[in-house]
Amino acid sequence: MDFIKEFDRAEKRPPSDYALIDRMLQGTSRPSISGPAPGRLVWELPLPRHGVFHAAVAIEGPAPVRFRVGVSDERIYEELASATVDVSGVWRDVRADLSAYAGWKWSVFYRPERVRWRLVLSADAISGVPGRVIWGMPEITTDQPAAREYAARRQKWGHSRF
Repeated sequence: MDFIKEFDRAEKRPPSDYALIDRMLQGTSRPSISGPAPGRLVWELPLPRHGVFHAAVAIEGPAPVRFRVGVSDERIYEELASATVDVSGVWRDVRADLSAYAGWKWSVFYRPERVRWRLVLSADAISGVPGRVIWGMPEITTDQPAAREYAARRQKWGHSRF
């Protein structure tokens, strides 16, 4: 799943301070989402089996920022990965394993494949000084069998459910 393509479906906080951009840093250009720190992007979606979230993150300006990736089911929030960036103009990788939130589990009550999870991308202004952040090429990747299963679920239930 390419979050650049799904940008319009994101809940944005604050709502008017995000934009799609192409950013060149360290000789590498990436389609990106630019936003504020503090700020948050949230997508509601089911997650594919064996899914891994990945993005290259960076800051614009001198204020350090903590990037966080988490998952919520509207009852609890679980932080899966974080990275602090304190140097402007440098890409830093952030990865989060999402596999615990998809597929079938041995439980009578826990069926993660039926849950529409809220993937939360947060940027925190550590020093209290607001800043700008860049989420470069944010995406969820998985293996081929899981991608086919995910695509079939999307087709069966319709894109509007995802």
